Amino acid sequence: MARQANKDERVQTAENNDTLLLEGGKFCLDVAKLVFAGVILAGIMKENADAAILYTIGIVVVAFFVIFGFYLIKHSKRKRR
Repeated sequence: MARQANKDERVQTAENNDTLLLEGGKFCLDVAKLVFAGVILAGIMKENADAAILYTIGIVVVAFFVIFGFYLIKHSKRKRR
């Protein structure tokens, strides 16, 4: 009986970790979309920001969050198999 309870707890913990990775990946993709929109809006507003620096930093940050988000999503799906 104790072995079955431990097995059920491990399965539940694995499912929770899988869900956490999946939701974390979705969150990273949402942050990437928001940063992208912020960079575009800041470029349109023509504030006292150098456009080259603004777009360079924006591209780097968006790329980081997109890559990390897809990594988390892929890693969560790999565990389900």
